[in-house]
Amino acid sequence: MTAQPAAEAGYIQQFVERASSLYSLPAVAMEVLELTGRPSIDAAQVKSCIERDPALTIKILRAVNSPLFGLSRQVSDLHQALALLGMKPLKLLVLGFSLPREMLDGVEADSLSRYWSIALTKAVAAREIAEYLGYRNGDEAFIAGLLADVGMLVLMQDLGAPYAQFVRKAEEEEASLLEMEVGTLGFDHIILSSRLLSHWKLPPAIVDAIAAIKPAALTATLHLASLSESARTLVLADRLTDILAGKRLAALPAWVEAIAEYVPADQTDFENLAVRIEEKVEQLASAMRVRIDEKQAYGDVMMQAYDRLSEVAADAAFDVARRDPEELQLQSAWEEAKELTTAMRNFGERPLASPPVTAKPAKPMTAVATAELAKTDPRELGLDKASIARLDFEVQRCRQLREPISVLQLTIDRYEDLLLQAGPDEAIHTWRLLEKAVAAIVGGAGKSFVSADAVLMVVLPTLDRMQAVETARRLVAGIRTWSQARAAKGGMSPLTISVGAAAIALPPKNFPSSELADAATRCMEAARRSSGDSVKSIEIL
Repeated sequence: MTAQPAAEAGYIQQFVERASSLYSLPAVAMEVLELTGRPSIDAAQVKSCIERDPALTIKILRAVNSPLFGLSRQVSDLHQALALLGMKPLKLLVLGFSLPREMLDGVEADSLSRYWSIALTKAVAAREIAEYLGYRNGDEAFIAGLLADVGMLVLMQDLGAPYAQFVRKAEEEEASLLEMEVGTLGFDHIILSSRLLSHWKLPPAIVDAIAAIKPAALTATLHLASLSESARTLVLADRLTDILAGKRLAALPAWVEAIAEYVPADQTDFENLAVRIEEKVEQLASAMRVRIDEKQAYGDVMMQAYDRLSEVAADAAFDVARRDPEELQLQSAWEEAKELTTAMRNFGERPLASPPVTAKPAKPMTAVATAELAKTDPRELGLDKASIARLDFEVQRCRQLREPISVLQLTIDRYEDLLLQAGPDEAIHTWRLLEKAVAAIVGGAGKSFVSADAVLMVVLPTLDRMQAVETARRLVAGIRTWSQARAAKGGMSPLTISVGAAAIALPPKNFPSSELADAATRCMEAARRSSGDSVKSIEIL
């Protein structure tokens, strides 16, 4: 670890010494630490000690009975809590709920609610992430998260309104608060927290986990391999708190990349995680009788972060396409494709765990082929051999993984009108833009390629029917928005698409993948016949 300059270390020490003289753990917490530090722990003594503080006892029982701990029955007293939870979780709750009253007195109400939003979100996120990663340190991670930011309270007391404004400015600019603190103060509030908690003689595992949170750019890679499970959990919870409670959306890619090293997941998992955290934060705030910020729903914040990520990813994908020699003749198409940023806002399913697969460029359609499509019953359309081979591979892979797989087939509504009004060249040009649009919107969630003339297939490994339908709906909305924006700038009339979705929960051995594609094609035709701009789906049993 890099040594700090003497001047900075001196400033930190001054704050720690001042805080140590002003704030001390309540007597009950100190006694619980002493009792539980003995070689032989007397549970009755610990229980009697806690019960001397009725307010603390009520807080603990409320927290224990909340869904946060998931107990099968209500707990009415500390004896039951000890029997069901054990000594360590109860001890940790005492420490977490025993902040010195002087530390909170006089802090401006908005600043205090901001602090509690951060602290409770970090605590709940740490517990949820520990469970998500299969770690057994959830209670320890929870308390570490709850206490990680006590240094903010010290700075609020010592620096007052200027520090509160400083915190607000960091949020408004979506900047790392820790980095800004280091740049201005020479140290950050996390190191202040760890030093103060160490002075209070809290368990070293909690202090070390908090100290593992380092100031860094929000987009910086999180290096977790060398950390303990508790520290790793807390670092991930700290970054997730930046995203959810601080709306620092730029932090999402590095967080997703870091957690993907330990467990496979996708956007739906993360949105559900965000929703669970929000619910439990509200329950914990109620149990502790503290006020938290009026905030945007965490699930919505996670979707916004993915939307922004999609915009960035689309720009990067198009930049690569622009440099491809085969794409140079489509320079004007490239300029129009930039308008897809708008479409990205309608799409939230953008997992990062696996990079998008770059498919071999599809053979461009001919004017004759597209004209014939307008007159052909699409149920007679056949998949080309390359499409069948790609789909076969993905079906077999999902069968081995014992995962579902879905297929989307999509086409432009009233394509014959487009051909007649704009001519074959413009129709082909529009189709190529549509291909780029779909690939950019779907991103890493699936693989898209032309499966037949004027029909685009999207293969969605590991997605079930509901997820596939949601993806299809977002594609329909995204393409509609993009097309309307293009038309408003003097382009052709807005276009819409029809999408068919077919899914199978677990492909059996020797399952013919063409059956999945054919089912999706039939659904696509049903959507097109019902006026288009819609999705139809089926599940193969």
